[in-house]
Amino acid sequence: LDKMVQKEGVYQHEKSEDFEAYLAAVGLPWVARKAAANTSPTIEISKDAEEWSLSVKTAIMSNVVKFVIGKEFEEKAPIIGKVQKALATMEGERLVITTQTEKGEMRRTFSFTDSGFTMEMHALTLDVRCKRHFRRSSG
Repeated sequence: LDKMVQKEGVYQHEKSEDFEAYLAAVGLPWVARKAAANTSPTIEISKDAEEWSLSVKTAIMSNVVKFVIGKEFEEKAPIIGKVQKALATMEGERLVITTQTEKGEMRRTFSFTDSGFTMEMHALTLDVRCKRHFRRSSG
């Protein structure tokens, strides 16, 4: 029997693949791209009954989003600050957050392991992807 991987916890950014190119493709200005690419975010995931909480902290900003799986919610886009509609779903053990933006549909897929998670970001309309790797923090 597969044991469920613990999703709650604190995670530290380890490395990114193609992140800056992804930000460029989705139209982020150079200065904002540089700022985002040089941050090393901490992400805390917690759950209270049905409500999930995803807290992202960097040196320059922090952002908390709360959601229930399968219910549409509003999320403020980091950096640009636009409010957009989003939906969180579970695909097996993976958490998927799909956001409707002016650049089309964006999907973030969180794949959890015992040592951390990988967040794959995919802008479907533009067909660009990147990956960000986070390791589980003991503190």
